[in-house]
Amino acid sequence: MSPPKDIFSSLPALMAKLSENEDYIIRSRNRGSKVTVVSPHGGYIEPGTSAIAEAVAGRTFNFFDFQGFQVERPWELHVTSTRFRHPALEQLLSQSSHAVSIHGMGEVDRWNIWIGGLNVSMKERMATSLQKAGFSVITDTPKYRGEDPRNIVNLVSKMGVQLELPSDLIDAMFVKGVTFPGLGVKPKTTRLFTRFVKAVRSAVLTEIRTR
Repeated sequence: MSPPKDIFSSLPALMAKLSENEDYIIRSRNRGSKVTVVSPHGGYIEPGTSAIAEAVAGRTFNFFDFQGFQVERPWELHVTSTRFRHPALEQLLSQSSHAVSIHGMGEVDRWNIWIGGLNVSMKERMATSLQKAGFSVITDTPKYRGEDPRNIVNLVSKMGVQLELPSDLIDAMFVKGVTFPGLGVKPKTTRLFTRFVKAVRSAVLTEIRTR
């Protein structure tokens, strides 16, 4: 099932209507890296993506996370990636050569990870790394392809990769399926979470070392 159409036309439009720290928070970490990891629909919007993206960024990559706190109808805080803009994120992307965005597709797809984005080389490395780690991937995705040049993941100099994770896979990455316990609380993760993060980081590190 496709998500409902966005209510807000842009992130600034959302921020003008809602209250920071009450309806949402924004976390941004500039580590001077050539890689930026983004979770534009974190918190309750696409549960689990904030924790996954933060772990992928680790202590080395830049990190930007938008967390929506609306428990009921959380999708109302969704702003599509082609119109998702924020000064702190744009600063990170302007200094980066590669980017990775983490999304929850809100669908069950037999744990298949959909890999999109315009960086073909990194897509291939990502697919190989994830498959070696035991994950199932699809690179020729039926939707959520992340190939629009306006997509945040493609605003870096060498463009990037968009990872769409099905809800069944995300749930399995967290103990008892608790993907987002709330503001300031880190969810407990499983070995699957660790394996996924390691595979994604490995692909990114290999890509930036060889390009």
